[in-house]
Amino acid sequence: TQALRSPGSTFKLFPYLAALKKGIKPEDFFIDRPKCWEAYCPKNFAGKYLGKVTMADAFSQSLNTIAVELLDRVGFKEVISVANKLGVGKKQKLGHYYPLAIGAYEQTLLDMTAAYSGVANKGFYIQPTPFEEIRGANNSLIWSSKSRENFRHKGIDESVADAMNLMLRQAVENGTGQAAAIPSEIVGGKTGTSEGARDLWFIGSIQDLTSGIWLGYDDNRSTEMSSGEAANLWKIFMLDIIK
Repeated sequence: TQALRSPGSTFKLFPYLAALKKGIKPEDFFIDRPKCWEAYCPKNFAGKYLGKVTMADAFSQSLNTIAVELLDRVGFKEVISVANKLGVGKKQKLGHYYPLAIGAYEQTLLDMTAAYSGVANKGFYIQPTPFEEIRGANNSLIWSSKSRENFRHKGIDESVADAMNLMLRQAVENGTGQAAAIPSEIVGGKTGTSEGARDLWFIGSIQDLTSGIWLGYDDNRSTEMSSGEAANLWKIFMLDIIK
């Protein structure tokens, strides 16, 4: 809830949401190739480039070049605004640097999971709390999480959330999140890996629940694993929840 860690590709949620908000469609084409922005030259995992791809496929395969291109197209302010509306980047301010698109700014697992929950919830963001309600004498209700209107708001339009949820499902069906697939459930989610595999993430949703997994060491050494491990652990955890 407090540890700041590099979110890796889980942060790509925000440039993609901003692109959808600006009218770019999941089926629109991009060219995945080596590119530079002001001397910043992001590389894809394993140095592989896929050429002509749809935006949906770029998200599913977690292509770094396309995430940065989307940031460049829609602008820093738009991406940061979308992140802020979903509760990310308020405590730790987000800067106008191109590596922002692929997770350069550290976040907490709680804030990132709450943002994904807002997307799964058709764009309706609810600030997380550990408390359901507080009761006093004679079991009288003093406070309820359901009544805290200041803690909930529409973060993104429902149509944008619907398109993003479709891409999140595709990322599990045939992309980097395949290890999280559960045959009995519709699963949407995204993996994330920081530089040197020091942080491994998977944040995913089933119909009624979003949860996030993070793997790493306090001393910041490499996990020597992949984000597929996080996706698989998410699946193991969720199978018990589903039961």
